Amino acid sequence: MKDTPPAELLTCATRPEGLPEDPSLIAQIPTKIRAGIIRLARAFAGNADRNDRLVNWNVPGSCPAVKPAP
Repeated sequence: MKDTPPAELLTCATRPEGLPEDPSLIAQIPTKIRAGIIRLARAFAGNADRNDRLVNWNVPGSCPAVKPAP
């Protein structure tokens, strides 16, 4: 790469804490809404991973490796 990206593009992704894993709470979320939440979370995780790979490509070792969810 010829030019170094701006500093704001070389920041590791911030991953928020997920939803509570209490089975009684999950049972209250309608199935279609729950499926939508899962799709959004997976898309966010994919974008965060790509961002971190780009940052690490420019400045190796900047972002810690994140274990994929089961």
